[in-house]
Amino acid sequence: SSLSPVRRALLRLAKKVERLAPELAAAGKASFEMPPKNAVELYDAQFARKQQSTGLSPYIAPAQQQRTAPQISPEVQKKLLDALAKEAEKARAREEERRKRDPTYRPDAMDLSYKQLKPFDKYIDYYERLGVSEFASEGELKAAFKGLSLQLHPDKQSGKTDAEAATAKARYFEVVDAFTVLIDLPTRRGYAP
Repeated sequence: SSLSPVRRALLRLAKKVERLAPELAAAGKASFEMPPKNAVELYDAQFARKQQSTGLSPYIAPAQQQRTAPQISPEVQKKLLDALAKEAEKARAREEERRKRDPTYRPDAMDLSYKQLKPFDKYIDYYERLGVSEFASEGELKAAFKGLSLQLHPDKQSGKTDAEAATAKARYFEVVDAFTVLIDLPTRRGYAP
């Protein structure tokens, strides 16, 4: 009872091997000799090879399989490249439009490393949540957030029913989430709905 869990597991395995050895010999498997008792405590390479050849060792790692990349036909490759080119062109056009409309546009905020980006859900329209266009400037974002947060803040909901207050509170947190994503320039560029 003072044995470690690993040693107990090894002893159980040794007992199982000891029980199965006569059955394997009778079935015509390779001859199998039990090592001395202390071999459970010490590594015995010859015993390990015998275990491996008879298939008794549960600790043998499966052989590593060669993994190959799936073969893509030239037509599919062309379609993928066309789709990527269209997406890149859309991103360039969007950035050009933002540059024209937003006087605070900074092209140096193009760091899209995932360490810098704030978490966002690409299936949510954050612009719609704030009620601004996709090309809104930073000032327009701040003004929209300020107006909505003053209306929807939980402290401003006194005198309303519980259902209305809960709805306003949920909407307030949606607005805060949208503002957090859109006010950070790298995250906004990475979001690109």
